[in-house]
Amino acid sequence: MIRIQDILYKITFGIILVLFSVPVHGQIIMGAKGLGMGQATMGVHDYQWAIFANPAMMSKRQTTVGFYGLRNYGFTELTDMAAAATVPTKFGVAGFGFHRYGDDLYNEMRVRVAYKNEWQLLHFAITGNYNHISFGGNYGSGGALGVDVGIAAELTEDLWIGARSTNVNKPKYPDINEELPRDIIIGFTYSFNEIALFAFDVAKDVRFPVSYRGGIEVHIFEGLLGRVGVTTEPLSYSGGFGYGQEMWGINFAVQKHELLGFSPGLDITLKF
Repeated sequence: MIRIQDILYKITFGIILVLFSVPVHGQIIMGAKGLGMGQATMGVHDYQWAIFANPAMMSKRQTTVGFYGLRNYGFTELTDMAAAATVPTKFGVAGFGFHRYGDDLYNEMRVRVAYKNEWQLLHFAITGNYNHISFGGNYGSGGALGVDVGIAAELTEDLWIGARSTNVNKPKYPDINEELPRDIIIGFTYSFNEIALFAFDVAKDVRFPVSYRGGIEVHIFEGLLGRVGVTTEPLSYSGGFGYGQEMWGINFAVQKHELLGFSPGLDITLKF
C-alpha cells in the first residue's frame, strides 16, 4: 500500500512538471519574512536575507548568520535550502550566501559574495555569484558566473526606495545553452509610527510579464510580528509571523499558489 502511494505521489509530481511549461526554478528571494510579505523586499532596510534580495539593504549594525528552508508545494524534491551571513567592517559590509534547490534528479546551487557601502543617504552594492545546475544521470551539468547590483536610498526617516538587477553580465550555462534568469525590481517601504511596515515592489523578468508584489508587517506586541502579502504573475498569497530578541530571531511563512498549493518556509537568524 505504501509503495502504491509512493508511485502515485511521483506520478502527480511528474504531471505538475509537464502541465506547466515554465521551467521549474528555486526561489530567488530567500527568507520567511520576505515570503510572508509577498516577496516585496527591495526597500526593506536591514533585511537579514538582503544578499538574495537587494544587497544594498544589508545591515551594517551587527554580524548576522541565518538559515532558511522552504518546501515548495509540499514536494521534498522541490526544496530550497539557504544560508547567509553579513559582516560589517570599517570598509563596508561583506555578505556571503549559499542556496541549493532540488534533489539528485535536478538541482541548482548558488554561492554568493557581496560588498555594500554607502555615501550619505545612498546605499549601493555589488554581488558576484557562482551558479551551478545539474541533471541526474548523465544528462549534464554546467556552471556560470553572474553579477548583481543593488541600490537604495533613505528618502525620509520612514520611507525607503530600492532597486536591484540580477545577472547584468548576461551569463549562460555553456554546455546546456541556458541563460540565467535576469530581472530588475524596484520597490519601496513605508514605516507607519513603528506600528506597521508597508512594502511594494514591481518586478520584470526578461522572460515573463511584469509582477506586482505587496505586503504588510504589523507589530502585534514586543518581539512578535505578523505579516501578509500577495504576488502576481504567478498569483500567490502569503502570510506568516516572526519573533525575535536582541541576539536571535525566527520567522515562519506560508505561500499559497493559486494552482499548486502551499509552500511553508522557516528561517532562523543569529546576531553577534
